[in-house]
Amino acid sequence: MFPMKKHHIFILLACAFVGRLNAQSPAPRIICGNDLLSTWVKDKYPELKNAFDATFETAKNQRPIVDSRSTLKVKVVVHIVWKAAAENLHDSIIQDQIRVLNEDFNRQNPDSSNLRPIFDAVAGNAGIEFELAHVQRVQTSELFSLDLLGSSLLPELKNTNQGGSDPWDTDKYLNIWVCKIQPTTFLGIPIGQILGFAFPPNGLNNWPANSGAPNAQEDGVVIDYRVFGSNNPNPIENPAGGNNLEVQGRTPTHEVGHYFGLRHIWGDGGLFGPNECDQSDGVEDTPFANAQSEFDCDKSKNSCDVVETYYNLDMPDLVENYMDYSSESCMNMFTKGQVEIMRNVLAGPRSGLLDQSAVWQPQQANWTLSIVPNPAISHSQLVFQMPDRCDVHLRVVNAAGQTVAQRELPDLLAGEQRISLDSSSWPEGVYWVELTSTNQAGVVKMVKNMR
Repeated sequence: MFPMKKHHIFILLACAFVGRLNAQSPAPRIICGNDLLSTWVKDKYPELKNAFDATFETAKNQRPIVDSRSTLKVKVVVHIVWKAAAENLHDSIIQDQIRVLNEDFNRQNPDSSNLRPIFDAVAGNAGIEFELAHVQRVQTSELFSLDLLGSSLLPELKNTNQGGSDPWDTDKYLNIWVCKIQPTTFLGIPIGQILGFAFPPNGLNNWPANSGAPNAQEDGVVIDYRVFGSNNPNPIENPAGGNNLEVQGRTPTHEVGHYFGLRHIWGDGGLFGPNECDQSDGVEDTPFANAQSEFDCDKSKNSCDVVETYYNLDMPDLVENYMDYSSESCMNMFTKGQVEIMRNVLAGPRSGLLDQSAVWQPQQANWTLSIVPNPAISHSQLVFQMPDRCDVHLRVVNAAGQTVAQRELPDLLAGEQRISLDSSSWPEGVYWVELTSTNQAGVVKMVKNMR
C-alpha cells in the first residue's frame, strides 16, 4: 500500500538561511522560513489556517472553470520601499522581473530545455500574463523584520502611515512589496534571512469579527530587494559559505506560486517534526520528497523510496520545480497539476485580478443589484429595483465568460423584485449575474461555495 498524500496549509514563506542551533553542529544550512512559522500560524490564526485549507482543497478538486487555452492577465503594482540607496531598485530591474515572471508562467523560459525527459510529460504552461501597472516608490526610515513571537507579518510595510506603502486594491491588483527584510531572530538568537513570503488566497469575502487574521490590506507578496530581478547588482551571501547566491528572479516566481495557492513540493515537513515521505503538497504529479533542496541542483536525488501512484514508478525528486529550494538556475517548471490549481484559484478566489475585458465584458450597468446570501451554497435571491414595467433577460456567466444559465423574465412590475437563483449544479467559483432590458442593464458578482 502506498502512502496517501496529506494536505496541510501553512503560511507560505520563501527560504530562510539558518545556522544550526545545535552547538555541536554549527555549520549553517538552508531551511524554509515557513517551517518556523507553521505552528505559530496554526495557534494564533486558526481561522486563517482553516480558510487556507478550504481554498486549497477547492482549487485542487474542482474541475477547471477557466478555458485552458485562454491567457489570464494579471496587473501588478510593485512597491519599492527603501532606506539605503541600493534598495531603491532601478526601473530596469523591475521590468526584468516582470519579464522573468511572464517567461516562467508561460513556459517560455529558455532553460525549460534543461528539464529531465522523465518529467517532460507533466510540464505545464500556466498561461498567466503579468502586466506592470505601476511602480510606487516610498523612502522610509523604518527597518522591516518579522516577529516570530508576536503577530507581525510586516503590516507596517503595507501601511504608508507606518513607513511603508499602502496597497492598490488587493482584489484587483497583485501587490508586490520590495524592501530589505532584516535578519530574523528567535529568542534573541539570529536564525537566518527570509527572502520573501506570500499569503495564498483564503477564499472568503470577509473575516469573522476579531478573528485576529491579517486583513485584505496585507494580501500580496513581499520580496527582499536583493533577489528581485535577474539583473540585480546587489549580492546576497550564502550562509553556508562560498560564492554568493545566484539570483535569476526565481524567488518572486516561487512566491507568486504561493500567492496562487501552491505549496512547497516536499510538503513542508522535516524540520520540527518527521516527514518520512508521507507529507505532500497535495499535487499528484509532483513526486514525494522528504525535505527541500538546499540551493543546489542534485538531479540524482531520490529522497523517498516510494512508488508514486501517479507515475507507477519510484521517481527522483523534482528539483527543477519552482516550488522547491533548488538553485535558481536549476528551477525551470511548474507541473500540469500545479497549473490547474493556479488557474482554478484565478477563476475563483482571485478572479478580481483578471483583466475582465479579456474574459468577459458585461453591459454598462445602470441597475443596482444584490445577491442574498453571497457567497451562496445552492440557492439565493437576486434583488433589484424595477423603475418601470418591462421584460428582462437574466444571464449567469462564469469566470471564463461562458454562459452557465439564462432565462427570460417577462412583464416584471415596477418596484423591488426578488428572483430565485438555483446554483446547486454550478461548480464552485465566481460568477457574474447579468440583467438586461431594452434600456436598462445591471451586473453583480456572485461567489458559489460548496459548503
